[in-house]
Amino acid sequence: MAEEDSSEVVREFGESVAAVNLKTLGDGPAFFQNQMYAQQVQASAGWTSLNQAVVSKASEMILNTSANSEGADLASLGMLIKALVNTPPVSGQNE
Repeated sequence: MAEEDSSEVVREFGESVAAVNLKTLGDGPAFFQNQMYAQQVQASAGWTSLNQAVVSKASEMILNTSANSEGADLASLGMLIKALVNTPPVSGQNE
């Protein structure tokens, strides 16, 4: 009789472990999806900061450019505007 009780305990323990393993596997995709979402939000914030800095610098250079500006100032302004145009769009944001 003790042997039967022992096998029943082992069977129930095995079922319990299987249920926990199944739940862990089931929760995995949601966990990793949340991790990817958090990384995307962080990357998006970084691109937003970069875009704001570039636009701010370009605006400053445009406002500070006079008709008597040296060619180097105009060349650097052109490079800055080209960089702004070639900056990849921020993905994941609704416009």
